[in-house]
Amino acid sequence: MGQTQARLDLSEKLVSAQTQVTELRERLSQEHSFQSLLADSQSQAAQLESAKHQRLMQTILPINEGLKLLQTSVSSLERQQAAQIGALDEQLKWTRESEDLLRQSTQELTRTLSHAPLRGTWGEAQLRSLVESAGLIEHVHFETQVETAGRSKRPDMIVLLPQDKCIPIDAKVPLDAYLRAQSEDTPLHLDGEDPSDQALTYEQLMLQHAKSLRRHVSELSRKEYWKELPHAADYVIAFVPSESILSAALHTDPSLMHDALNMNVVLASPTSLWAILRTVSFTWRQENLSSQANEIIQLSQELYERLQTLGKHATKVSSALNNASQSWNSFLASFESRALVSARKLSGLSAETQPIDTVKVEARSLDDDLFERNQLGKSPEKPTGLDPTENLDTPTESIS
Repeated sequence: MGQTQARLDLSEKLVSAQTQVTELRERLSQEHSFQSLLADSQSQAAQLESAKHQRLMQTILPINEGLKLLQTSVSSLERQQAAQIGALDEQLKWTRESEDLLRQSTQELTRTLSHAPLRGTWGEAQLRSLVESAGLIEHVHFETQVETAGRSKRPDMIVLLPQDKCIPIDAKVPLDAYLRAQSEDTPLHLDGEDPSDQALTYEQLMLQHAKSLRRHVSELSRKEYWKELPHAADYVIAFVPSESILSAALHTDPSLMHDALNMNVVLASPTSLWAILRTVSFTWRQENLSSQANEIIQLSQELYERLQTLGKHATKVSSALNNASQSWNSFLASFESRALVSARKLSGLSAETQPIDTVKVEARSLDDDLFERNQLGKSPEKPTGLDPTENLDTPTESIS
């Protein structure tokens, strides 16, 4: 019994051991499968990671190229901007220098114009420059400093017009108040200036400038150049050598222009006067063309009269040639019928001589109505009895 029990226990232990071994084998098999699955998963994950990396690189590569191009463009723009900034700095520097020079020149000009004699010379120089730029020539289209009939008044310039007409121009203009108003930085002392006027404001100076210009217009109107200059226009042009000078006065006194026209004075800035002078230049060109046309007409009439005289002489020559031809034919007829017959009898010649041909060509006479038909616009008729293709310079038959 005891051995049997021991065998049973041993068998149970053996079965239990086999069961454990089987379980261990199954576990080992499962672990192997898990490791294989893990390896496959890792391989798939690696492939997936590689594919993702490739797709990411494909996506990033164009962006990288674009960034490189953008960086290149930005670098180029930075270089261009630096060059432009350098050029702009140079321009600003040149502008500042130009402004300084202009300011200095303006101040020097202002100081120069503060003297009345120099101011008048400057106005006359501006007027001459403007007139010459319009194409007018001195002593042909304009004269300077012309004395009037009474020798007491002398305009700065007269512009000559066709048919001995002219327009007087005055280049003097009051600038004291205007120059003082423009010299803000440094006080300007003008000729004959009252020191008490130093405290005047800009508006007060502009008002004084307008009053001075109005007073100048009244003085020009009282001179009445048109009464002492022969064939002069019934007005005088008051030349203001700067647009700003005239516009400042008109801005302060808007009725100044209208009142000046009523006093036969035309206020003209450089622009408006240049337009007037260009019109004068055009008028002179048209006058020259008209004169040339009249001269051509006179020469044509003279040529026509001379051709008429030549035609009369040609008619006389034609008549003389016809008379000479008839006389020659009469001479030949008399020679053959009288002198030649007697000569044959004297010489006893039996042979017949050839008769001398008479002249059959008559000189062509001119048509008396030829010039009258040409004058009326009719074409001359061809002479009858002659070949129109015949060369009249060469006779068709020679005189034997």
